[in-house]
Amino acid sequence: MVATSALELGIDIGALDAALLVGYPGTIASTTQQIGRAGRKFQESLAVLVATSDPIDQFLARNPAYFLGLSPEKALIDPDNLLILLNHLKCAAFELPFSENDSFGTLSHDILYGILDYLTTTGALHHSGDHYTWVRSDYPSATLSLRNATSEQVDLKRLTGDTWEVFGSVDRVSSFWMVHPAAIYLHEGASYQVEVLDLDNNYAQLRPVFEDYYTEPCESLSFEILSRSSESDNISFQIGCGELQVTNQVTGYRKIKNHTREILGVGSVDLPPYTFDTTGFWMILHPSTVDKLRIAGQWLNDPNDYGVDWDLIREIVKERDHYTCQNCRRTFKAEPLHVHHIVPFRLFPSAEEANKHENLITLCPNCHRRAEERAYVRSGLTGLAYAMRHLLPLPLMCDTRDLDVHADPLCSLFNLQPAIIGFDSAPGGIGLSYAASEIIPVWLSELHRHIQQCPCTDGCPSCIGPAGETGYGGKKETLAILELIAHG
Repeated sequence: MVATSALELGIDIGALDAALLVGYPGTIASTTQQIGRAGRKFQESLAVLVATSDPIDQFLARNPAYFLGLSPEKALIDPDNLLILLNHLKCAAFELPFSENDSFGTLSHDILYGILDYLTTTGALHHSGDHYTWVRSDYPSATLSLRNATSEQVDLKRLTGDTWEVFGSVDRVSSFWMVHPAAIYLHEGASYQVEVLDLDNNYAQLRPVFEDYYTEPCESLSFEILSRSSESDNISFQIGCGELQVTNQVTGYRKIKNHTREILGVGSVDLPPYTFDTTGFWMILHPSTVDKLRIAGQWLNDPNDYGVDWDLIREIVKERDHYTCQNCRRTFKAEPLHVHHIVPFRLFPSAEEANKHENLITLCPNCHRRAEERAYVRSGLTGLAYAMRHLLPLPLMCDTRDLDVHADPLCSLFNLQPAIIGFDSAPGGIGLSYAASEIIPVWLSELHRHIQQCPCTDGCPSCIGPAGETGYGGKKETLAILELIAHG
């Protein structure tokens, strides 16, 4: 029998002898549930976990005692998240009217009845005497998403004969990264490619394809701190948490090969930004920490100094290439052309060596962006953010999509100091970031040990992320940062 993770919900198979798990399910609880589908009737059974290249899988492969020696995690959720709370109260009112003396969870009387009065103004409830009664004709739980706190949906359509058939849906927030144009979407084991995403009418059109890759969005993020809940200072860094406003814009995507996670190519998309409030955490490196890294030659985030002759060199190279993009072969007269370093500038000891004409090529803006993706130089800060994003879900008992983590070497929120910012992907937040801010100081040594034990030479999908085709992984720099902040 081959099945999805629905097996962990308790379907009684009866007499299976073995369970084969392809990749770590994400939590100890889910893993034991899936393993428990085999060996019923008091028989011995076999359970095999096939580790993927995901950092969590590789961490558990090297540290099996972490899984075997710990009890299942405690579920972490914030029941007072306003978006979740509103939907819960709708469902509760549908089942039984609220009276003036009722309570709900840990909510105070004023907050509870303030929300009930709000639902009354929207027409969902009717307030008569001391009762709040559900008056709509719809069934509120039918509109709730199991994946997201919001209920607004984008319908997924595929062409069946001459008509477009709805075969699924995703919440609107997730649609930006999940079903953007050209994205690969998996449904019941089949691959679909998105042709159209219509956000005005909330639908996406997809066609079946047979591809050996999946897509990963490239995002442009900006943040605003709405409130600060706590902040603590360590020797090498400061960590804090609070409420964030996140503005996100999906600007492109990477094609990533299944199983090996090689980057096969990149593409661009034109989507509007979307903004939401959530909970987040931040870790700021102290200037003294950055100075130590800079002196040791382990800091790759300083702006490039291309030298005083750079403008002249660029014009010479563009003239040599006849003002033609050397990739798409288009000639540009009015639009600006870029000059690209074939081997990344940061990998040379001096500007003179990096700017030799044989290392320079003329590209149009679009081709230059794609070339930069292939020749990506991953800094230690970016490598640390990648490791945190993929390994923090292990102690937090969440999926890697539930907690987003990004690096900003010149963060405007903190006087241009280097920072790592994480946030709950669910609008409103569910408490993951607050827990992460407490776990991070303890887990830094685990991150350091995991990256150090990874057998790759300069970064890979299992530790700090892969470098570009001709880029630089930054594993040495990531370890240098962790050495200072975890053990310094």
